[in-house]
Formats: sequence, structure tokens, C-alpha cells
Amino acid sequence: MMVKKIENLLRVPAIISGVRTLVDGGLSLGVTTQELKPEDAVELFKLRGKSGFMVFKATKILEEDIVDLPDEVKGFKGEKSPSQRLRGRMFVYYKGKHGTTKGFNTWYTDALNEIGDRYLAKVNDGQ
Repeated sequence: MMVKKIENLLRVPAIISGVRTLVDGGLSLGVTTQELKPEDAVELFKLRGKSGFMVFKATKILEEDIVDLPDEVKGFKGEKSPSQRLRGRMFVYYKGKHGTTKGFNTWYTDALNEIGDRYLAKVNDGQ
């Protein structure tokens, strides 16, 4: 089966062969293609490490399936999101204060709930 690249869209028959959860709530997917010609495989290798969108459909993907995709992928530019930076800073604080990372996830959840409660209290107080 030949890989077709149409308007910056790489189409290749594939199977999602594995799904794994990540700590940050994302998913890691294993994708297996059918046997490809060497030049078709090169097209896939060029995309390695690049950010993009995954569109998967059990039947042929039509143009109307992808018309509403944003112009760029947000949050996958190798930069941390504001919430990831905050979590990292809270991790450094916790480790420095407690000398360990054990119990961080519980503390982190409690700290976020406390911060959220403070903002709700401000709303309720009319501030």
C-alpha cells in the first residue's frame, strides 16, 4: 500500500497496536503500519519527533473529516504549559521542604484544592 501525501496530509494504513497512559494525563500510542516501500517509509521517518495531529478512522478519511483542524498544534512545541511549570515549581518546593518526593502527588492535589478554595472564597466575598 502506498503512502499518499496530499496537501501536507500523510495518509498511511495503520493499526493502533498499543495505548499507554502517561503521568501527565496524556496517552502514548503504538502505531503499526502495513509493509511500506522504502520511499514511503522515508516520509514517515521525516515526521519523527514532529508535532502534528493524528486523525484515525476505521474507514477512508475524507476531506470533511479534517476541515476544522487548527493551523498549529498548541502545547507540543517542546515548551511546558503554564500548569506544567507550576507543577514543576511545586515539586521543587516540596522536595526542598520535605527532603523527599514521597507523598508529593497527594500533597500536590491537596495544595491545588486549597488554591482553588481560596479563589472561590474571594468570589463568595465579592472580591
